[in-house]
Amino acid sequence: METVDPTPVWLLDIDGVVNAISRKPDRSAWPRDQWVTGTASSAGADWPILAAQPVLDFIRTVHESGRAEVRWHTTWQHDARNLARLLRLPRFATQDSPEFGEREQLLAGAAPVAVHRGWWKYPAAERVVRDEGRPLVWTDDDATWELRAHDNGNELSRLAPTLIVSPQTHLGLTPKHLRNIDAFLSIQAPRPSPRS
Repeated sequence: METVDPTPVWLLDIDGVVNAISRKPDRSAWPRDQWVTGTASSAGADWPILAAQPVLDFIRTVHESGRAEVRWHTTWQHDARNLARLLRLPRFATQDSPEFGEREQLLAGAAPVAVHRGWWKYPAAERVVRDEGRPLVWTDDDATWELRAHDNGNELSRLAPTLIVSPQTHLGLTPKHLRNIDAFLSIQAPRPSPRS
């Protein structure tokens, strides 16, 4: 019998989640001095980056503590490594998404794109909970409206514990989102076995 890894998978989007899409930091989410800026390249273009340091620290801590396996799930695809380098984040794998094709690459950054039977990101999330049998944290600013075509993500929750977080694009992840993710991961934590 195959053993299922109980560690949750965190599918992490970039724009609107890690990178707040705004010209200036929104102090309602994080104090001005807690934002970092820069540029990172994806699809042959340089993109402005505005990220909150507490969000980066939280992601790093979750990864380093083994509370979740963080995977990029973004139109940036493997170019996410450029953002990770800029923001000093660990190297995360990019979620395998064969549904992401040329059309999505051409429109990346312009608008969310629906393909096949819905959102190109959904099948990958479904594979995590159905095929891997693992709890899922999915952070994507487009989730609220894209998941309407997919039972609002309820099917994912029926397959494995699932937390979907959809921040406002101009804010990215906020303290409340981080608390919700922390609480979910605490519930999903594998119980240590007694030492002899």
